[in-house]
Formats: sequence, C-alpha cells, structure tokens
Amino acid sequence: SNVIYGGAGNKILAAALGEVACSIQHTVGGPWDLCAPQAILSAMGGKMTDLFGEEIAIYRDDAPPRCNERGYLATPPGSEELFHKALAAAMVALPEVQEYKEGLES
Repeated sequence: SNVIYGGAGNKILAAALGEVACSIQHTVGGPWDLCAPQAILSAMGGKMTDLFGEEIAIYRDDAPPRCNERGYLATPPGSEELFHKALAAAMVALPEVQEYKEGLES
C-alpha cells in the first residue's frame, strides 16, 4: 500500500522507524533534504542509496552534475542485505529507470 508523507526527511524517517517497507523519491532539493535523515536511518541500521543502488553522491565536493536528480531509496533496519539490494537491482532493470539514468548522464 502507499503511505503519503510530506518532505523527504519524513519519508526517510518513516523507513527508519519501520513504518514503511521503503521510501523512494526520484529527486531531492539538495543535501539538506538527506543529511540528517540519512544519519538517523544509518544509525538505526537502515540503508539509503540513490535510485540506482549507488552511494549518495550529493555530499561530495566532486558530486556529479544533477546528482540531486538521482533521488534516493531508503529501507528500514535489517533490510540491507536482502531487500534493499534486490529492490535497487529490480529498479535498475526497469527500462524507464534506465532511460531516466541515461538522461541524467547525458
């Protein structure tokens, strides 16, 4: 089922608390949307990557252009090894997601 939360931070915290199986967002405003929620999620044992299963690059000095459009995939504590990796792989396999990624990289 779908649960509607406002703001990236609230969505990521819902994953940290186990209220949702995952939180997916295709774009974020900037690092301020992800920094604190990702720290909390990670401290609680959850996992967050970009939509393509890669580490979040938005914090780096050498962050690629349009990295805020790589979004995020957040999953609750205990889901990293099985669910998070499988979900990221399934998403990357979708033609629509591949096309979206190619558009970001062009």
